[in-house]
Amino acid sequence: MADPTDELNVLREHLERYRGVTLQTLAMVPEEKLAWYPAIAQFSFGQQFFHIAQVEEFYSHGLFDADWDPARLAEPAGRLGREQLQQKLEAARRFTLDRLARLEAARLDAAVTVPNVPVSWPLRSWLWYLVEHEIHHKAQLAVYLRQIGLTPPFFAFVLPPGVRPDLR
Repeated sequence: MADPTDELNVLREHLERYRGVTLQTLAMVPEEKLAWYPAIAQFSFGQQFFHIAQVEEFYSHGLFDADWDPARLAEPAGRLGREQLQQKLEAARRFTLDRLARLEAARLDAAVTVPNVPVSWPLRSWLWYLVEHEIHHKAQLAVYLRQIGLTPPFFAFVLPPGVRPDLR
């Protein structure tokens, strides 16, 4: 059995847990609201979910396979529905977790240069960046839900609908 405090296991647990909350958030957004955005020049609900998956695909393929295909950052061909967004989020996470399962912990210290980014960070930092990027956009989505009159799911764990230990 793997050490539950091993950094790769901790990273995997965070990736799985936060994606669960992101998917729970997606399930709350009414289909007709996926194109809604709070102000000009901001992502819509659908664009936020797409962006989370898209950035993960770009970085995971680059970090694990040195495949920095800029086409992964292209806009979608049209509006994506909830089912398509869910599939994209799940596929991106499957790829990341698959590659993470094959990663040797010693490689976490290897410096990685990402195209068009002026810093070189260790692989560990880039992988934690994926977690932080999702958290950042998940928080924006929580604000969006509040703006349309819905209470977002609990931010840190997938809990039953409506259960919010942080709210009374």
